[in-house]
Amino acid sequence: MKRLEDHIPRLPGHPLRTDKIVGARPSALSRISVPLVLTVLAAIAVLASVVFLPRYLLVWDLGTAGPPADRATAVNNIRTTLLQGVGGLVLLIGAYLTWRQLQLSRQGQATESFASAIAHLGDPSVDVRLGGIYALERISRSSAADRRIIGEILSAFVANRVRDPRRGTQHACEATAAPDGTVNLSLRAPDVHAALTVVGRREPVRQQVLRLDRIVLPKADLASARLHDVDLHFSDLSEARLVGADLTRADLTGVRLTGAILFDAVLYQADLRDAVLTGAFAAGVDLRGTDLSKADLRDTDLRAARLDHSDLRGARLTGAALEGASLRRVVCDETTVWPDGFDISLVTPARARSVQPVRPRTYGEFAVRSAAAENASLPMPRERVEQGEAACPGGPQRQ
Repeated sequence: MKRLEDHIPRLPGHPLRTDKIVGARPSALSRISVPLVLTVLAAIAVLASVVFLPRYLLVWDLGTAGPPADRATAVNNIRTTLLQGVGGLVLLIGAYLTWRQLQLSRQGQATESFASAIAHLGDPSVDVRLGGIYALERISRSSAADRRIIGEILSAFVANRVRDPRRGTQHACEATAAPDGTVNLSLRAPDVHAALTVVGRREPVRQQVLRLDRIVLPKADLASARLHDVDLHFSDLSEARLVGADLTRADLTGVRLTGAILFDAVLYQADLRDAVLTGAFAAGVDLRGTDLSKADLRDTDLRAARLDHSDLRGARLTGAALEGASLRRVVCDETTVWPDGFDISLVTPARARSVQPVRPRTYGEFAVRSAAAENASLPMPRERVEQGEAACPGGPQRQ
């Protein structure tokens, strides 16, 4: 029988091929499944163990003692015990495989639900969008692995609808006219309100920063919201309701909070440089360690507020209510404008050597001046510094 290569002319300059060309039909071995082979080998090993192992186990167990009267019965008892152990092992393996299959099924259902909820966010109907938002909240509660991405998705959903990109360094403290801005947010934009509510009551994710900068949300309701490390710089939150909200270490640079309600809110170590809080109700607010450089706090209700270790250089507090406020170790200078008739002796300023430096300017030249410029504006004799005198002037200063 002639070979296939005998009918094909040899190429010039190439040697004649003498190997056989493998046919397209697969061999019998390639069609055998590897799991099937492993199962057969395991079954053979178990069968061999049940047949031959009991005799050796009987001899090993007896040791130097004589053989039992009924050796066959003893061997059968050992075989029965081995078979029961193998049966139990098979049941455990089956239970594990069933549990694994159930987990895979749940993951598939969660993936389908996640994709469906994301699709609902882009639906033109507000009711469908609300359903998608609350579906994402349910997935976030049941799946810790999806909690971070769901927070980012909802933050992007809010920002894409209410962000004003024109709110830059020049217009950060100005009010932006929002459509129906006089109406409560839950009425004029229920989907945005629902997304903010879900973001505010979710479990905090470590080292996650939610990007909500430059959003325009007057009259927003964020009461008791947990917004650790949120980025809200240059946003307009006029008359927002932030009762009991947790804004620890939040970036609130240039934020507008005119007339906002901040009762018992926590803004520990927040960045409030150049923020506008005129007329805000902030009794009992926690402002410890905050940077309030050049912040506008005129007519702000700060009764019983905690301002310990805060930076008030350049801040304006004209008309502010400071009854019962804690002002220990605050940083201030001659540019700090205190209310009329305020007793400066109530302020426990920071020592000159412990004055905290101004934070790096993140948004260009908008924020406070550099540390060198601040130090240059505060001439102090060397002997006063060595004596550890206060960094604040001895009396109230006004512009």
